[in-house]
Amino acid sequence: MKSREELIQDYIDNVLSAEDKRGFDILYENDAEFRAELRMQEELTEVLGRRLSSGEKTLRASLVEAETTHRKGKRISWKQWLIPLAAAACILIVVKFVFFQSDTALYKLPEMQSEVVRGNQGNDAHDYERAVEAFNAKDYRKSTSILLDLYQTDQTILQYQFYLGLSLIGEKKFDEAISYLSPLADGESVFRQEANYYVAVILTESGRIEEAKKRLSRIEQSSKIYDKAQKLLGKIK
Repeated sequence: MKSREELIQDYIDNVLSAEDKRGFDILYENDAEFRAELRMQEELTEVLGRRLSSGEKTLRASLVEAETTHRKGKRISWKQWLIPLAAAACILIVVKFVFFQSDTALYKLPEMQSEVVRGNQGNDAHDYERAVEAFNAKDYRKSTSILLDLYQTDQTILQYQFYLGLSLIGEKKFDEAISYLSPLADGESVFRQEANYYVAVILTESGRIEEAKKRLSRIEQSSKIYDKAQKLLGKIK
């Protein structure tokens, strides 16, 4: 069986074999330290991805070297190749520190509310509370799994759909997230305003700025997310 580091990296690269996935799942379900290592590596990978730009030759060269090594079959621990990448990323982090800090606030997911929704009784209520706990602990892989089961059981409960979309954002599965959030953003439910905002966040991350602006312009001044929408709009104009 592969090492913990190899399993984590293969999971992030989406190349886990069926056998390795079983080992990964066992560790994920039973080892809190493994889950913490996974979250840390996902966050670091996200930061490095955001910091990469055509003007940062050092970071780009490091990424190319790491990818080349990986493709040649030289299996190395992510801890080994992450160090030079992190060092290169420091250039960007120092230059863009203030911007990054403000971005974090604008992209931050809200806390999932622990409350009873229509039809949410018995096992569904228990599962919903499990999803709340996982989501607020940023264990989005777990909250997505639970919320997807709940949504498939009763698609009329829009609260399941909304938080499922947000949980998928937490997993960086933006295409899937937008498929759940867009119908809410285009509808008339209580989730319309916030759904428009988080669809705009996804569009911004994908470089679809004009579409993001249109979404943000739909958010009404009376909405609790209006101020954040205006700040994001100001940054992408």
